[in-house]
Amino acid sequence: MKRALLLLLPLLVLSSCVAETVERRRPRKGPIKEVGFVDLGGGSIRYSVEGWSWFVAGRRRDALRKMRKNCGKLLAPQVLDEYLRQDADIAYAGEDISTNLDKGMDHYKIAPFQHMSYECRAKDAAREAPRVSTATVHQETPK
Repeated sequence: MKRALLLLLPLLVLSSCVAETVERRRPRKGPIKEVGFVDLGGGSIRYSVEGWSWFVAGRRRDALRKMRKNCGKLLAPQVLDEYLRQDADIAYAGEDISTNLDKGMDHYKIAPFQHMSYECRAKDAAREAPRVSTATVHQETPK
């Protein structure tokens, strides 16, 4: 019994260190080698920022790994925009919707997610400064 629990513990820890791909555009090469890339590709990834800091760091590493995998060996990802937003994390698949509708809003979990938009660029290309969006709106107080 102890041996089984010791084997399941690393799997449980690794399952919580994942990022989700929201949008993925793969790089597309031209019809001939001299054309190079027709579309460099890019996408958007999100990961949860709830939990211990080393879990969040693992999710960020997973997001960066998925970006590098999408861009391939010839290109490198560059983060263009990064922002924090409250999103609904739905814990069921499409066919489970009809069975969970009677629960109302209880089946949604609202949690903060870090969103990262990126583009694939040539590895030797100049880097742009990333934009960091803020979700708070500053309101002036009436005088």
